[in-house]
Amino acid sequence: MKVRLKPSLIIAVALAVLSVAWIYSGQMENDPLASAREKVQTLKDASNAQADATKKELPSVRIKDSTAVPHRAILTYTGRTEVDRRAVLRAETEGRVIEIGAEVSSRLDKGALVVKLAPSDRYAQLNKAEALVRQRTIEYEAARKLAGKGFQTESARSEAEANLSSAKAALEEIRVDLARTTLEAPFDGIIESRTVEVGDYVQRGDEIARIVDFDPIVVTIQVSEREINRVELGVVAPIELVSHESLTGIVSRIATTADNATRTFEVELEVENEDAALRDGVTAKVRLPAQQVMAHLISPALLTLDDQGTVGVKAIDAESRVIFYPIDIVEDTADGMWIDGLPQKVTLITVGQAFVAPGVKVKAVEAEDATTDPNMPTNPAPAVSVGDAAGDRS
Repeated sequence: MKVRLKPSLIIAVALAVLSVAWIYSGQMENDPLASAREKVQTLKDASNAQADATKKELPSVRIKDSTAVPHRAILTYTGRTEVDRRAVLRAETEGRVIEIGAEVSSRLDKGALVVKLAPSDRYAQLNKAEALVRQRTIEYEAARKLAGKGFQTESARSEAEANLSSAKAALEEIRVDLARTTLEAPFDGIIESRTVEVGDYVQRGDEIARIVDFDPIVVTIQVSEREINRVELGVVAPIELVSHESLTGIVSRIATTADNATRTFEVELEVENEDAALRDGVTAKVRLPAQQVMAHLISPALLTLDDQGTVGVKAIDAESRVIFYPIDIVEDTADGMWIDGLPQKVTLITVGQAFVAPGVKVKAVEAEDATTDPNMPTNPAPAVSVGDAAGDRS
């Protein structure tokens, strides 16, 4: 006998099965533990994928180890020759010129006669002053003896003493004035010019002659604020005049105060000129050895700029991260550029420095393994003017 199910019962059973399935499905999807596990796994997979991608995409640069060595740069300056000393002789008394001791351009020793003035009545005044001193001396001695015996007051003795002192002062004054009639050379030198001739009458303060000292002659240069501390006293430097004469000078003076207008310091070099062959005011080129420093020799192509426009180079640390070092240019030569401001030993980036920023980790390749010269980068680098970085010299 067949059991015949009613349609309503079949529909009810089907709905019950579907409800149970729907409820079970919702519980599984809303399970917090299962959801958390799934998210952790997803993040882990993403992190691993990112690490693999980063490792594969590290920028590659070429590097080279550099060690600082002692270096003495040659600083080139343009200056000019100057006489060591120059003096203007002026009359210290009045009188008529009666003798010329030296002609213009002639050499003379210290103390040599340049011009002599007429003594006029000065010798007569000298004799008169000497006689007065003798008289005042006698008067003073007499007053002193009488005062000692009580026959004259102490004030009379003091008056006689004052009169003697006054007479001696007058005598010294006439002697000095007489000596001033002879004008002598204050040092060994050459008569540059003379403004008087025999017969001219001069007043006190009138110019008589100009004397210059050519031995030694001095070459003067102007050194910038940036480089003045690199100049040392006593350094020997080759000098070439515009007239093609080659000389040797010694640094004899370094100014302690800068020129207010140019902010440069004056440096003098002494050059022997015993025969006075070298002239005053000639343009000179000085190759001055600077103070020795520890410096690195690099290719100028390694120079780069930071965000502030500072000139420097890029290197890597022990963890292969990029470091930017500001530098000072010591000297630019045909063999390369000497720079200061780096550690004693440093690993420089020679190729690829233009494409990596400070702090970035890189893949470093030794320059010796490269097929191209590591000192001549193949990638374009920011242009840096060596002249602007080092500063102009005049």
